[in-house]
Amino acid sequence: MSKEHPSVFISYSWDNEKHEDWVTVLAAKLRENGVAATIDKFETQSRTVNLNRMMVEKIKNSDNILLILTENYANKADTFQGGVGYETNLLIQYIKDNLDKIILIMRHKGDYRKAVPFYLEGFHFIDFSHDEQFDIKFDELLHRIYQVDVIDVPKVGAKPKLDSKKIIYDGVENGDIGIIPNFKEITDLDKNKFMKQSYAEILSHLSDFAEQTKRKNNNFDYEKDIIHNQKAIIRFYINGMEKYAIKIWLGNLLGGISQNIYLSYGWLSIDSDNSFNNVIECEVTKNKDLKLKMTMNFMAENNAGDAYGIAVKIWENIVQYLGY
Repeated sequence: MSKEHPSVFISYSWDNEKHEDWVTVLAAKLRENGVAATIDKFETQSRTVNLNRMMVEKIKNSDNILLILTENYANKADTFQGGVGYETNLLIQYIKDNLDKIILIMRHKGDYRKAVPFYLEGFHFIDFSHDEQFDIKFDELLHRIYQVDVIDVPKVGAKPKLDSKKIIYDGVENGDIGIIPNFKEITDLDKNKFMKQSYAEILSHLSDFAEQTKRKNNNFDYEKDIIHNQKAIIRFYINGMEKYAIKIWLGNLLGGISQNIYLSYGWLSIDSDNSFNNVIECEVTKNKDLKLKMTMNFMAENNAGDAYGIAVKIWENIVQYLGY
């Protein structure tokens, strides 16, 4: 588990004033987000500092060391010049036993190999070369420092039941001209299990689409309220103002035994489920397979028959309202 305020030392070369300002802004932004980040300028502005001793202490005691890779940084590291060269002498040995502490930050457009010192070749870096992607890369950096995975890796589930196909050699069965009946029975239990699984998958896909949109758009945000295991509301915000919402729940409001998935859009009531805009039903194909089918309004004619395809259609409908 990471610390509440992890310490970070930033190593960089004094390429030019613009680059030094960029590093200073990075350190300040890290501190605003709970990271005790420091650079040489922070240490020397109010007291006399032995820079070599300071470098040794920071490399040894910091939770992470950020190396800002530029072509000038690589040249100084490879030729052991200046402060970068001194730090390189320390890091070559130190990195062997403390690799996880080192975070490489790329600040070079073009051939990245020119900005990578010889002893760091082949290591992963976070690419901050393009300023328009700063927020996305900064979020990745925070995840790394706080040791929180960027991607929520699903747990390994149970082994599925897989059937091997039989090789049939004789006559009509080999040709299968559509006269061989299929006596497989689809039960109400099969349908309800399928709908519960589909509900969970659709909700998961919508959450994933919203999270990806948030990473790409600074002014977008969302809230997902899980009312219970068969009902949820997702609200979408632009510049902090609620623009749209969707309620998705599992039930059988239309009567019958089989459960359906219901969708309601706009400004919503959590408790009232009497109105809805779309219904997703379970359909049995001629081959006795289960698929999803939209039955109302704008998506009734779409060809999506699985959870992902329907989630895409729902998301496309949501997005068109977020732009107004």
